[in-house]
Amino acid sequence: MVERTDAQRKFLLKMALDNSVIASFQRGDIYHGAEGREDVGRELRERLRVFGAKYHDKVSDSKHCDNIAGLATAMTERFAEDEFLFEGRFRIGIAQKALNLYLKYLWCLGDIPTPPHCPIDRGILEKLKGVPPELSAWTKLDSIEGYMTIIEKCREKAKVDGFKSIAEWELETWTNG
Repeated sequence: MVERTDAQRKFLLKMALDNSVIASFQRGDIYHGAEGREDVGRELRERLRVFGAKYHDKVSDSKHCDNIAGLATAMTERFAEDEFLFEGRFRIGIAQKALNLYLKYLWCLGDIPTPPHCPIDRGILEKLKGVPPELSAWTKLDSIEGYMTIIEKCREKAKVDGFKSIAEWELETWTNG
């Protein structure tokens, strides 16, 4: 394997952060209008960096769910007074997509072990059977219980398809369509 320079590493990590934020915001109805987009994106990037550092060792489902909920709550509280978050909340669906995608990048870069979960989005939801209709829009998802219902469906699908983890299943599924 080729060693990366410091500049290459910084570039890849910046792209991982940027792409994680863009992907979690693109269909998410995050804001009322354009006001605050840069501030929310900047804050989310910083929080993803902090959370990403917590995954150098294996993280349990419970701790990962706490991190997702903590990210959603922290972002909501940070921007509550600004009143430009859609419906006043940074939802669980947006938080899980951002954090899970960032962890996927870190894993693929070889920085962390296999993440506990995978990014949930429309493409992944379409591959699952038995997801309740009220959970079929990841952008509107706003409960850890609902999120874990989807994660359990991912586990079932990954097992049927012969994968050891849902992260590996999602990577293969996303890569190969």
